[in-house]
Amino acid sequence: MVDESGTGGSVFVYLSNRGSEIFRAALEPIGGREYQEGDPHIDLLYFDQFGGKEPPRIPTIGFTLIDRQRTIPLDNKSSMANALIDVGITYPRVFFTEEDVPDEPGSLWFIKDPLTTAGKGISVVTREQIARRFQFGAIIQEAVQDVALINNRKFTLRIYVLVNRGKLFLYPAGIIVLHGAQYDPLSVDPLVQFEHNGYMNEDSPIKMLPFTEFASHVAVFENLGPHLVDTFAAFSDLLKYEKAHTYCLFGLDVLVRRDLSTVLVEINDRPNLVHTRRINEQVNIPVVQAMCCVLDPERARHRPPTTPGFEWLVDL
Repeated sequence: MVDESGTGGSVFVYLSNRGSEIFRAALEPIGGREYQEGDPHIDLLYFDQFGGKEPPRIPTIGFTLIDRQRTIPLDNKSSMANALIDVGITYPRVFFTEEDVPDEPGSLWFIKDPLTTAGKGISVVTREQIARRFQFGAIIQEAVQDVALINNRKFTLRIYVLVNRGKLFLYPAGIIVLHGAQYDPLSVDPLVQFEHNGYMNEDSPIKMLPFTEFASHVAVFENLGPHLVDTFAAFSDLLKYEKAHTYCLFGLDVLVRRDLSTVLVEINDRPNLVHTRRINEQVNIPVVQAMCCVLDPERARHRPPTTPGFEWLVDL
């Protein structure tokens, strides 16, 4: 950190190659300055190297993302499912061959490409349709049907979890992705069950809302904590030994059941942080700001007092 303000305040240099506008809006108010060519140091680096991208080669970097070889097993749906099965988390049920799926006539199942995100590579089928749609390498995940609804429509909840210094933190706000069609637990229509493309269009039936608009959001987050502690225990050997200057911001997709318990369906280790203007302002920008305040507690003195911070859950 260097003093560039002339008033004794510190300025830190950051660089993100994903959601850079979100990082700018989040970090400049708490003393951040975007990296400029020639800077000898980056205090906070959020750099996704997908596709062979390389960060600037400079002498020193402060906080940087956990080596992706440690986080890919969470992001990959197949390895995630195996890790959870190993620690006894078996709902929703996941199978890797059609022959292993129990013969339950009329039951619904999601066939998923373990490597894709954003609703791609997914189909929803009945038990009888699996043989025609399944390809080796995919996973077969049980459809959760007793879901909580909003205006009789299914929704997915996106939450943010931070890992740093072997500690697990939860951000106490989330994002609703409200699906576009009326819910029918036996429907194989993607608009009913999982499709969420189009939420950026104002006239789309698919909506993004702050989770605070769900009447029971407080109770859901109370239930989430123990669920996440159990879930991340399955990956503690990958995450707890990371050095203090490394971190990962995970985006988790969960379903809320009618009894307000939660079911994890996906973990993203490089989540999309750019959504609608309202979601960016109310959730994503505060998330990035709160993350920085965990990594560098000095920043918390500059954060607006009305915005929440990450809450510690457990040491991994």
